[in-house]
Amino acid sequence: MPREWNTSFREPWNPIIKKCLDGVDLHNRLYFETQDTFHLDQAEVLRSYVSHLKTWIHNTEPEAFHRNKVNG
Repeated sequence: MPREWNTSFREPWNPIIKKCLDGVDLHNRLYFETQDTFHLDQAEVLRSYVSHLKTWIHNTEPEAFHRNKVNG
């Protein structure tokens, strides 16, 4: 199923965001296996990066890319 929120402006960022979220999952798994807090710290770094990136994308993309739910 295609992602309804995807736009040509956001498209190049999707694989980067996916890899970062995969990294968060891996660091979380490794933390639970090893109890090494390095992994918790790095998972937080990646979550923060993704959050800031998504905010930047939303604030930077041209207004025409924002979908108006009322007008479809």
